[in-house]
Amino acid sequence: MGSAHDATAFEHTGAAKHPDWFFTGEEFAWTDSAYPLNKRTIPVHKKPASLRRENAIFDHAVSHLRVRSEHCMGALKGRFQCLRGLRVAINSPETHFKATHWIKVAIILHNLVIDVEGEVSGAQFAALHTHVKEVEDSGDQDEELDMAEIEDEGERKRNQLIAELLAY
Repeated sequence: MGSAHDATAFEHTGAAKHPDWFFTGEEFAWTDSAYPLNKRTIPVHKKPASLRRENAIFDHAVSHLRVRSEHCMGALKGRFQCLRGLRVAINSPETHFKATHWIKVAIILHNLVIDVEGEVSGAQFAALHTHVKEVEDSGDQDEELDMAEIEDEGERKRNQLIAELLAY
């Protein structure tokens, strides 16, 4: 049993290994600074780059998206306490399938409840899953991450997005 940072786990997903199956055209995923920059994952900046004004504007805009995502996860974990600290030994394709199936079922049920009761019903659960509980759920994160070399296409796309934000 162990834990891995989201960026490390992401490296082993279909979206990382075959990004063109999941993203088309100029589509990409916003990520935090632990993820590599490429044409399909656009992370926020690390220091010292994050201190530059245009990068700070970009990172601030991305942070609003992350907050919404965190609220969504908080509501989901608040409604389904069984997802908090879902510690399942994933040591075979079968146990991996069971864990992902468990999570997918919770997401489907959560969305059905929101469809029936409205978005306000999910919001009440977001407060039940605080940042402290999220840190507890994430396990030991002390390992040092091996950062991939930054690709030129990702840097071009991030600079284009920064320019668009500055023009806005």
